[in-house]
Amino acid sequence: MIPSTLYVTASFMVKSEGLADMLDLLAELTLRTRQEPGCLDYGYFQSLENPLQLTSFEVWQSAESEALHWQTGHLADALSRAAGLLQDTPRISKYRRVC
Repeated sequence: MIPSTLYVTASFMVKSEGLADMLDLLAELTLRTRQEPGCLDYGYFQSLENPLQLTSFEVWQSAESEALHWQTGHLADALSRAAGLLQDTPRISKYRRVC
C-alpha cells in the first residue's frame, strides 16, 4: 500500500529589495504552519546559486491536511504580504513517494 503522505514544493523568485522582508515573513509563516494538524515538516530553503530563489519543502500527512493549510488565516496573510515582494508566480509541485 502506498502511503498517503503528500510532499510539496513551492519555488519562487524574490525581488532583491524585498529579500529581507520575505525572509522575515517566511520565518513567521513557518512557525505557524508547523503547528497545523497534519504538518509533518515545513521549511524554506535559499538557492546557493541565486539567493533570490527560494523553495519550500513541505511534508503533509495527507492531501486533505495540505488542503486545510490553504484555508488558514496565516497563509492568506502571508500570501497577501508576499505579493509585492515576488518577481514571479510561485511554481507549486505536489509529489507522492513511490519507493
